Amino acid sequence: MPVVVTTLEQLQEHGAGAAVWRRLGRTGEQTLTAALDNPDGHALYRAQEARADAADQQRRAAQREAERPVCKRCGRKFTDERWEEITVHRTAVRAGDKSVCGPCRADDVARKEAAAEAARLEAAAPPEPQDDPEPDRVRGWFRRRT
Repeated sequence: MPVVVTTLEQLQEHGAGAAVWRRLGRTGEQTLTAALDNPDGHALYRAQEARADAADQQRRAAQREAERPVCKRCGRKFTDERWEEITVHRTAVRAGDKSVCGPCRADDVARKEAAAEAARLEAAAPPEPQDDPEPDRVRGWFRRRT
């Protein structure tokens, strides 16, 4: 709310339409319409609004970082992709251990794949010949007695 003041002497000498009005917070004397006008009000409001929006965005970013999960294995904070992966319902089923970050999850997957590959190779390899614990003992109906 603008507050304008003048003196009775200036009003009697120059009249109400002259530059005898002083708006508090501004320098110099102005006409009544110029003193009541607020030409910089919109720019001031937009600047205040921009500062408030920037502060709000900064507060939200700080809150989001405070809520960001931390890997139980290595202590690193989750990336946005990994965080989304463990929270979005469609991908959370395939996310694996939800307490580890992306690189630790990749290590787990690589370890499982290596173990599966080793098991597959072991199953595909021909069995090793086993040594007979008693080599002179013959099995069957007919055997030589010594």
